[in-house]
Amino acid sequence: DGLIGIADTRLTSGDVDYVVTGKKIFVFKEKKHALFIMFSGLKSLGDEMIAILNTRSKEFLDQKKIYQGLDFIAKVIRELRHREEQWLERGNLPFDLNCIVGGQFADDHTAQLFRIYPEGSWTRVRRDTPFELIGEVKYGKPLLDRTFNINVSVEKALLIGLISFDTVWKSNPLVHPPLDIVSYKLDSYEFTQRRLHEKDLMKLRVKWEESLSKVIEDLHKLRPKLIR
Repeated sequence: DGLIGIADTRLTSGDVDYVVTGKKIFVFKEKKHALFIMFSGLKSLGDEMIAILNTRSKEFLDQKKIYQGLDFIAKVIRELRHREEQWLERGNLPFDLNCIVGGQFADDHTAQLFRIYPEGSWTRVRRDTPFELIGEVKYGKPLLDRTFNINVSVEKALLIGLISFDTVWKSNPLVHPPLDIVSYKLDSYEFTQRRLHEKDLMKLRVKWEESLSKVIEDLHKLRPKLIR
C-alpha cells in the first residue's frame, strides 16, 4: 500500500532536565520524485546533511531510481565524515548518523524503504522484516517482531508503530511526544504529514495498558494449563 515513517521530536540525550525538540523527518519532492529521510545521532550532523541535500536538491532529485538517490545521500554522508570525524574525536564523540530513507522515484515500480549507516553503506528493507528502527530500538522492537508483517495495511502499520513508540516512551524519558508521522501512498508521489502531541496519544496508551492487564489476568486464570 505504501510507507509509514514515525519519529519523536526530542533531540537531546543525557540531561532529562534540558529538553530540545525539533524535526527528525525531512521530505524531498518534485514531480515524480518523492523521498523522506529520518535520522538519529548527532543533531549537528543531521542538520549538515539536510542542508547539503537542500542545496544540491536539483542534482539529488534528478536521479531516475531511488537507489541512485541513496547513493547520492551516501556520498554526502561520506563527505561529512571526512570533514568532521577528526574534530568530533577531539571531543570524544563518534561520527553517529543513521538514516531511514523511504520513497519512490520515476522509474521505480514500487515504493521502497532503506537504512543508511554512518559509513555510507545502505541496506534495503525486505519483505521478511518489513520495518527498520534507528535510535532507541530495544524497547519498541519486540512488539514489532511479534505483530508486524508485510500484509498489514498502512492504517494498521501506523497503529502498531504508535504502540511501539509508546513502549519506548514508557521506559525511556529521552523519547517523548510530539511524534511526527509521514505516510506515502504507492505511485502518488505525495506525502501526508501530521504531528501528534501527548494528549492525542493518551487514549491509545490507556487502552493499550488496559488490554495488557486483561491479557495477564486471562493468562493467570489459565496458569495450571499453561505451566506444567
